[in-house]
Amino acid sequence: MPVFILFAGLLMVPFIAFAGELGCVYESFAVVQVMKAGTAEWQPAKKGLPLAEGDRVSTGEKGWCEILFRDGTFVKLDSGTETVVEELKVSPETRAYTFNLLRGKTLWMAAKLKVAVTSRFSVRTPAAVCAVRGTDFSISVSSAGTAVGLFAGKVDISSLDGKGKELLPGHEACAGAAGIALQQGFSRAMQAEQRRYEKLKSRVEGLRKRLAERDGFIDDYINRQNKKMADFEARRAEKLKKR
Repeated sequence: MPVFILFAGLLMVPFIAFAGELGCVYESFAVVQVMKAGTAEWQPAKKGLPLAEGDRVSTGEKGWCEILFRDGTFVKLDSGTETVVEELKVSPETRAYTFNLLRGKTLWMAAKLKVAVTSRFSVRTPAAVCAVRGTDFSISVSSAGTAVGLFAGKVDISSLDGKGKELLPGHEACAGAAGIALQQGFSRAMQAEQRRYEKLKSRVEGLRKRLAERDGFIDDYINRQNKKMADFEARRAEKLKKR
Protein backbone atom coordinates (compact mmCIF):
# COMPACT_ATOMS: atom_id res chain seq x y z
CA MET A 1 0.00 0.00 0.00
CA PRO A 2 1.22 3.55 -0.63
CA VAL A 3 2.42 5.59 2.29
CA PHE A 4 2.37 9.37 2.45
CA ILE A 5 4.03 11.62 4.97
CA LEU A 6 2.82 15.05 6.06
CA PHE A 7 5.71 17.23 7.14
CA ALA A 8 5.71 20.41 9.21
CA GLY A 9 8.92 21.87 10.56
CA LEU A 10 10.07 23.75 13.64
CA LEU A 11 7.56 26.28 15.01
CA MET A 12 7.65 28.93 17.66
CA VAL A 13 5.06 27.62 20.01
CA PRO A 14 4.24 27.25 24.94
CA PHE A 15 6.45 24.51 26.42
CA ILE A 16 7.01 22.82 29.75
CA ALA A 17 9.04 19.69 30.39
CA PHE A 18 6.45 17.29 31.80
CA ALA A 19 6.98 14.52 34.32
CA GLY A 20 4.66 11.59 34.91
CA GLU A 21 1.65 10.82 32.74
CA LEU A 22 1.48 12.96 29.60
CA GLY A 23 -2.22 12.53 28.97
CA CYS A 24 -5.44 10.77 29.85
CA VAL A 25 -8.90 9.83 28.66
CA TYR A 26 -10.74 13.09 29.29
CA GLU A 27 -14.25 12.17 28.17
CA SER A 28 -15.81 8.93 27.00
CA PHE A 29 -19.18 7.52 26.01
CA ALA A 30 -20.56 3.99 25.73
CA VAL A 31 -18.00 1.24 25.10
CA VAL A 32 -14.40 2.48 25.22
CA GLN A 33 -11.59 0.07 26.04
CA VAL A 34 -7.86 0.19 26.56
CA MET A 35 -5.20 -2.51 26.36
CA LYS A 36 -2.37 -1.31 28.56
CA ALA A 37 1.19 -1.73 27.34
CA GLY A 38 2.60 -5.17 28.13
CA THR A 39 -0.82 -6.78 28.59
CA ALA A 40 -3.13 -8.75 26.30
CA GLU A 41 -6.50 -7.95 27.84
CA TRP A 42 -8.92 -5.12 27.20
CA GLN A 43 -10.28 -3.13 30.14
CA PRO A 44 -12.83 -0.31 30.34
CA ALA A 45 -11.27 3.08 29.58
CA LYS A 46 -12.92 5.28 32.18
CA LYS A 47 -12.54 9.05 32.35
CA GLY A 48 -9.24 10.03 33.92
CA LEU A 49 -7.41 6.88 32.81
CA PRO A 50 -3.76 7.85 32.21
CA LEU A 51 -2.27 6.84 28.87
CA ALA A 52 1.31 5.77 28.26
CA GLU A 53 3.49 4.48 25.43
CA GLY A 54 2.26 1.16 24.10
CA ASP A 55 -1.36 1.60 25.21
CA ARG A 56 -4.07 0.67 22.69
CA VAL A 57 -7.46 2.45 22.73
CA SER A 58 -10.59 1.13 21.06
CA THR A 59 -14.12 2.54 20.78
CA GLY A 60 -17.24 0.43 20.27
CA GLU A 61 -19.94 0.75 17.63
CA LYS A 62 -21.60 3.68 19.43
CA GLY A 63 -18.70 4.74 21.62
CA TRP A 64 -16.31 7.66 21.43
CA CYS A 65 -13.62 9.19 23.60
CA GLU A 66 -11.49 12.29 23.92
CA ILE A 67 -7.82 12.25 24.89
CA LEU A 68 -6.17 15.34 26.39
CA PHE A 69 -2.42 15.77 26.72
CA ARG A 70 -0.50 18.08 29.05
CA ASP A 71 0.70 20.27 26.20
CA GLY A 72 -2.90 20.90 25.10
CA THR A 73 -2.99 18.40 22.25
CA PHE A 74 -6.52 17.07 21.84
CA VAL A 75 -7.63 13.91 20.05
CA LYS A 76 -11.19 12.70 19.51
CA LEU A 77 -11.78 9.06 18.55
CA ASP A 78 -15.07 8.38 16.79
CA SER A 79 -17.00 5.12 17.06
CA GLY A 80 -15.38 1.99 15.64
CA THR A 81 -11.87 3.39 16.03
CA GLU A 82 -8.69 1.73 17.28
CA THR A 83 -5.33 3.40 17.79
CA VAL A 84 -2.03 2.60 19.47
CA VAL A 85 -0.02 5.19 21.41
CA GLU A 86 3.43 4.25 20.16
CA GLU A 87 5.54 7.14 21.49
CA LEU A 88 4.99 9.88 24.07
CA LYS A 89 8.14 11.81 24.90
CA VAL A 90 8.63 15.43 25.93
CA SER A 91 11.87 17.15 26.90
CA PRO A 92 13.11 20.77 26.93
CA GLU A 93 14.40 20.21 23.38
CA THR A 94 11.87 17.93 21.73
CA ARG A 95 8.31 16.64 21.60
CA ALA A 96 7.76 13.21 20.06
CA TYR A 97 4.23 11.84 19.71
CA THR A 98 3.59 8.82 17.50
CA PHE A 99 0.24 7.09 17.03
CA ASN A 100 -0.79 4.12 14.91
CA LEU A 101 -4.37 4.53 13.71
CA LEU A 102 -5.49 1.02 12.79
CA ARG A 103 -9.08 1.79 11.84
CA GLY A 104 -11.84 4.35 12.23
CA LYS A 105 -12.01 8.13 12.28
CA THR A 106 -10.16 10.65 14.45
CA LEU A 107 -9.95 14.40 14.87
CA TRP A 108 -6.52 15.75 15.80
CA MET A 109 -5.75 19.19 17.25
CA ALA A 110 -2.00 19.31 17.82
CA ALA A 111 -1.02 22.02 20.31
CA LYS A 112 1.49 24.68 19.43
CA LEU A 113 4.38 25.28 21.83
CA LYS A 114 5.55 28.71 23.06
CA VAL A 115 9.24 28.11 22.52
CA ALA A 116 11.26 26.77 19.63
CA VAL A 117 11.59 23.02 20.03
CA THR A 118 11.89 20.17 17.57
CA SER A 119 8.48 18.53 17.33
CA ARG A 120 7.75 15.18 15.77
CA PHE A 121 4.02 14.46 15.75
CA SER A 122 3.03 11.57 13.52
CA VAL A 123 0.01 9.39 12.89
CA ARG A 124 0.48 6.15 10.96
CA THR A 125 -2.33 4.28 9.23
CA PRO A 126 -2.35 1.16 7.04
CA ALA A 127 -2.00 3.44 4.01
CA ALA A 128 -0.33 6.60 5.30
CA VAL A 129 2.01 8.32 7.74
CA CYS A 130 1.04 11.85 8.77
CA ALA A 131 3.78 13.88 10.45
CA VAL A 132 2.46 17.27 11.55
CA ARG A 133 3.06 20.13 13.94
CA GLY A 134 0.61 22.66 15.31
CA THR A 135 -2.01 21.47 12.84
CA ASP A 136 -5.72 20.59 13.03
CA PHE A 137 -6.86 17.75 10.82
CA SER A 138 -9.09 14.71 10.48
CA ILE A 139 -8.05 11.21 9.43
CA SER A 140 -10.42 8.47 8.34
CA VAL A 141 -9.25 4.89 7.75
CA SER A 142 -11.41 2.43 5.83
CA SER A 143 -11.02 -0.48 3.45
CA ALA A 144 -10.80 2.07 0.63
CA GLY A 145 -7.72 3.73 2.13
CA THR A 146 -6.93 6.83 4.17
CA ALA A 147 -8.54 10.27 3.87
CA VAL A 148 -7.00 13.37 5.47
CA GLY A 149 -8.70 16.75 5.66
CA LEU A 150 -6.64 19.77 6.75
CA PHE A 151 -8.51 22.48 8.69
CA ALA A 152 -5.60 24.65 9.85
CA GLY A 153 -1.87 24.79 9.15
CA LYS A 154 0.14 23.72 6.14
CA VAL A 155 1.79 20.37 5.48
CA ASP A 156 3.78 18.60 2.79
CA ILE A 157 2.71 15.15 1.68
CA SER A 158 5.31 12.68 0.46
CA SER A 159 4.75 9.16 -0.76
CA LEU A 160 7.14 6.33 0.00
CA ASP A 161 8.85 6.83 -3.35
CA GLY A 162 9.76 10.38 -2.32
CA LYS A 163 7.28 12.28 -4.48
CA GLY A 164 5.93 15.23 -2.52
CA LYS A 165 2.75 17.27 -2.55
CA GLU A 166 1.49 20.12 -0.42
CA LEU A 167 -1.81 19.95 1.44
CA LEU A 168 -3.39 23.32 2.22
CA PRO A 169 -6.22 24.22 4.60
CA GLY A 170 -9.56 23.40 3.04
CA HIS A 171 -8.04 20.61 0.95
CA GLU A 172 -8.27 16.85 1.28
CA ALA A 173 -5.84 14.03 0.49
CA CYS A 174 -6.71 10.40 -0.17
CA ALA A 175 -4.20 7.54 -0.14
CA GLY A 176 -5.01 4.10 -1.50
CA ALA A 177 -3.84 1.44 -3.89
CA ALA A 178 -3.73 3.96 -6.74
CA GLY A 179 -1.46 6.36 -4.81
CA ILE A 180 -2.15 9.85 -3.48
CA ALA A 181 -4.87 12.14 -4.77
CA LEU A 182 -5.39 15.77 -3.69
CA GLN A 183 -8.61 17.69 -4.09
CA GLN A 184 -9.48 21.31 -3.44
CA GLY A 185 -12.37 21.48 -1.01
CA PHE A 186 -13.78 18.70 1.13
CA SER A 187 -15.90 15.68 0.38
CA ARG A 188 -19.30 15.55 2.11
CA ALA A 189 -17.86 13.29 4.79
CA MET A 190 -14.97 15.69 5.44
CA GLN A 191 -17.37 18.66 5.51
CA ALA A 192 -19.13 16.92 8.39
CA GLU A 193 -15.75 16.55 10.10
CA GLN A 194 -15.06 20.25 9.60
CA ARG A 195 -18.36 21.15 11.27
CA ARG A 196 -17.47 18.94 14.21
CA TYR A 197 -14.05 20.60 14.39
CA GLU A 198 -15.56 24.10 14.38
CA LYS A 199 -17.87 23.16 17.27
CA LEU A 200 -14.97 21.77 19.30
CA LYS A 201 -12.47 24.60 18.77
CA SER A 202 -13.68 26.96 21.50
CA ARG A 203 -13.96 24.12 24.02
CA VAL A 204 -10.42 22.94 23.29
CA GLU A 205 -9.13 26.51 23.56
CA GLY A 206 -10.77 26.69 27.00
CA LEU A 207 -9.08 23.47 28.08
CA ARG A 208 -5.71 24.78 26.89
CA LYS A 209 -6.21 27.97 28.90
CA ARG A 210 -6.88 25.93 32.03
CA LEU A 211 -3.81 23.79 31.34
CA ALA A 212 -1.67 26.92 30.97
CA GLU A 213 -3.02 28.42 34.20
CA ARG A 214 -2.48 25.30 36.28
CA ASP A 215 0.44 22.90 35.78
CA GLY A 216 -1.33 20.20 37.75
CA PHE A 217 -4.58 20.32 35.77
CA ILE A 218 -4.20 16.81 34.30
CA ASP A 219 -3.05 15.32 37.62
CA ASP A 220 -5.97 16.93 39.47
CA TYR A 221 -8.41 15.61 36.88
CA ILE A 222 -7.00 12.07 37.12
CA ASN A 223 -7.16 12.20 40.93
CA ARG A 224 -10.76 13.48 40.91
CA GLN A 225 -11.88 10.72 38.58
CA ASN A 226 -10.06 8.09 40.65
CA LYS A 227 -11.77 9.38 43.80
CA LYS A 228 -15.18 9.26 42.11
CA MET A 229 -14.57 5.67 41.09
CA ALA A 230 -13.33 4.71 44.56
CA ASP A 231 -16.38 6.34 46.18
CA PHE A 232 -18.68 4.52 43.77
CA GLU A 233 -17.07 1.17 44.53
CA ALA A 234 -17.31 1.86 48.27
CA ARG A 235 -21.02 2.68 48.01
CA ARG A 236 -21.64 -0.44 45.95
CA ALA A 237 -19.79 -2.61 48.46
CA GLU A 238 -21.81 -1.08 51.29
CA LYS A 239 -25.09 -1.85 49.49
CA LEU A 240 -24.00 -5.45 48.95
CA LYS A 241 -23.30 -5.84 52.66
CA LYS A 242 -26.84 -4.71 53.52
CA ARG A 243 -28.51 -7.28 51.29
